[in-house]
Amino acid sequence: MRLSRTFLSSLLILASTALSHGQTAPAAPAEAGAHPDAPGEATSRSLLLKVGLSAGRALRWGGYEGWVGRAPVSVAAEYALSPRFTLYSQLDADISVLRRTTYDGPSSPLVPSGAVGVGGRYYYNQAGRAHTGRAHGLFVGNYVGLELHTELERYNGRLRTGPSLNALWGMQRRLGRSFLVDFNAGIGYGPNSAATTGYRTAAGTIATQFNLGVYFGR
Repeated sequence: MRLSRTFLSSLLILASTALSHGQTAPAAPAEAGAHPDAPGEATSRSLLLKVGLSAGRALRWGGYEGWVGRAPVSVAAEYALSPRFTLYSQLDADISVLRRTTYDGPSSPLVPSGAVGVGGRYYYNQAGRAHTGRAHGLFVGNYVGLELHTELERYNGRLRTGPSLNALWGMQRRLGRSFLVDFNAGIGYGPNSAATTGYRTAAGTIATQFNLGVYFGR
């Protein structure tokens, strides 16, 4: 009888020790359930490539032709220097939807206009957006930027350019895992140019910029 009591006491001591260890042992790391490219999640990729359509360039003034419809194809690359600072470049090509045949011979150019831009972006308030559960992360959020922008325009067989330095405010969001929407607007200044880039003054051109693009990007 005394041996049985001793055996039972030993079992109770072992059980209490195991329970105490289970309560104080560190928890195993949780498995990552979110995809690294999911909205609002940071990704380790430092380079973003995207291709899509820039709706902000769809309707443009074509001079004596009036408003003309075009399919604005846009290709861009964005490189992260840090979680908040990025460098980017973008090429836009405005493809004519309806090409007009002239009296002098061939039809109007397939790509009558386009643009090239290079610049930098700063994605601000990332911590605040994360705290309130809003979209945030690498290449995601609201940003301010500075861009060297050049409008390109073909006219009578010649290429006219309109360079300007623009200050921008914008926002970029992910639509699922593979698509993004990027909107920005801004104002800038450049030398007088034959290309239609904004309001021309005696000293130079006050340029405006408006972009709304939907992209496939990874």
